[in-house]
Amino acid sequence: MVLQPEGPIVATAERAGDGQTEDRIFVQPNAVIVLDGATSVELGPGSGGWYADMLGQELARRLVSFEGHDLRDALADAIARLALTHDLRPGRAPSAAVTILRWTAQEVEGLVLCDTSLAVQTFGQITVLHDDRLHKLDHPARAAYLEAISTGSPFDRERLGQMQAFTREHRNRPGGYWVAEAVPEAAGEALRSVWPRQDVAAALLATDGAASGIDTYRVLDDWAAGFAMATDRGVEAMLDLVHQTELGDPQARRWPRFKAHDDKALAFVQFPREA
Repeated sequence: MVLQPEGPIVATAERAGDGQTEDRIFVQPNAVIVLDGATSVELGPGSGGWYADMLGQELARRLVSFEGHDLRDALADAIARLALTHDLRPGRAPSAAVTILRWTAQEVEGLVLCDTSLAVQTFGQITVLHDDRLHKLDHPARAAYLEAISTGSPFDRERLGQMQAFTREHRNRPGGYWVAEAVPEAAGEALRSVWPRQDVAAALLATDGAASGIDTYRVLDDWAAGFAMATDRGVEAMLDLVHQTELGDPQARRWPRFKAHDDKALAFVQFPREA
């Protein structure tokens, strides 16, 4: 847990999936960044975890210097810098989904790019930013593969590679999906919202592996239940619940998916009410 003086209280938790985690969390005095590096079954210039780490570091340095600019500007600049520094090429570079929460004395700003989630609890409602464009791609083999898993077929690395090749063809282009990779213009396609700081009670930033407890497995009814659990039992308990749910379905038959366990990262930000 990180306590910022006279500022929000930030609690974080991470859990690796089937291997070394490719999720990353960065906590700054004025922001939290959660990234989900994309796993690839193909060889390439760096892993998704490496890219998430490098991008998180670039973003962390920019979030203060880019004060006054919206988060899309900072993200575009960070993507461009990494592409130039490491000679990353569109369509052949590692990538990462990004969620950012930044605050000033006056406002709270959120950004989501690709399949991560940001839930912001105000005094009256919960707003969720979730970018699902990746999952709306109509891959002809996707449904068949998931159906095969649900009936007992094992996870298939070759099929997964075919689907990743298909999604790469639709990466960072109109009609496809947008993700942090080597195309700075992708940042302009991110979902973004701003709230008056005095209206914000708390926020949850979650990679898709963590959010699956709410939007896939339904072991938490909704984001309100997520906020309640994070407040009462902590973010580690939320990730434990999701992981234990997956342990009860090791072959992914009840909830067809492409791996038994996904990486999970979660940040919980609480904004104290001013007297």
